[in-house]
Amino acid sequence: MPEFTIQIDAPAERVFDELSHVERHTSWANPKSKMTMEQTGGSGPGPTASYRSSGVFVGKDVSADITVEAFDPPRRFAIRSLQHQEGKKDVWYLNDYTLRQEGGETRLTKHVTSSVSPIILFLAGPGIKRDTMTSLRSLKNLVESATPHEPDTARAAPS
Repeated sequence: MPEFTIQIDAPAERVFDELSHVERHTSWANPKSKMTMEQTGGSGPGPTASYRSSGVFVGKDVSADITVEAFDPPRRFAIRSLQHQEGKKDVWYLNDYTLRQEGGETRLTKHVTSSVSPIILFLAGPGIKRDTMTSLRSLKNLVESATPHEPDTARAAPS
């Protein structure tokens, strides 16, 4: 199955924070997907969180039920999506991210497995790579340009 890697000039903790907030994936997903996302279970990011997304895939409306499969800050994060498309059999995808700190940078690798036929994945490979790398570059730009998120408890009350 395909694997994609990108180097991000930010600590692994910051990259993991953005990945684990699945509800924010819409801010760095390929804009062509027109993705929307809502949390449907669990509290905040974490191993019990679940989500529902909708968007466009290969020009067709799709939705997906998403669960967190691995939550190991700041080393590994994985989500499984069960994709629904009218007139087609449901398909699952596992997006498994590993993060490796290298100095002040993070090497992020995304490994994708799926119930889709290997032949279909091979034929769709160039499009999958283009879409995935567009999203990962957007994630890189977002994380590198962002101020680290403050924990809610550290924010001062207005005076």
